[in-house]
Amino acid sequence: MRYRFDLRKYCFTNRVVNTWNSLPDNVILADNVNQFKNRLDKHWKMHDIVFNYRADFAESGGLA
Repeated sequence: MRYRFDLRKYCFTNRVVNTWNSLPDNVILADNVNQFKNRLDKHWKMHDIVFNYRADFAESGGLA
C-alpha cells in the first residue's frame, strides 16, 4: 500500500490489522479480556518471533 505522506502509514489500524488477522480463532473469540490476554500470550510463546509493540511504536516515530 502506498501513501503520499507517512502520516497514515503509521496509524493504529494499519499497524495492527495484519497481526490481528494472523491470530487463530480461539484467541480472537475469547469471552473476556483476561482470557484473550492469556490465550494471546500462549499463542505467541509457541512462535519463534514475538511481537514487540514498543519496537513498532518507536519505529513509527512515537514515544518509547
